[in-house]
Amino acid sequence: MDPQQAHTIAQRFIDELHRLEHGDQAGVDGLASLFADDAELTNPILERNGSARQGRQAIADFWRDYRGAFGQIESEFFDVIASDHSAGLFWRSTGTGPGGEPLNYEGVSLLVFDGGGKIARFQGFFDTGKLTFRHTAH
Repeated sequence: MDPQQAHTIAQRFIDELHRLEHGDQAGVDGLASLFADDAELTNPILERNGSARQGRQAIADFWRDYRGAFGQIESEFFDVIASDHSAGLFWRSTGTGPGGEPLNYEGVSLLVFDGGGKIARFQGFFDTGKLTFRHTAH
């Protein structure tokens, strides 16, 4: 895979996430289809709870739960850096929590690809202290 292919997959990820954030539940399937069968997904909240997600179905469930954790959510991706095997997505998310409380936090998501161009590992990095409610975002 070359960096341009990695960037294209990262852009597909962003497009499917936006689809889900805008309320289209088909975005869950679109996101899950980008992951390898045995992929792993984790972030600071999942790590703290000892509950990283493994496998495409568990990852689909994660994205469904992600959307359900917010009243409204919009992620702005302001930079994407790609190599021959990974992509770093720099983002800022704004919206509301489930009770309508405002939220604004930012972070980085690392996508590591397998030889077939699927996401083998997703690692989210963000400051959990910026969140005022419990959720499993990015």
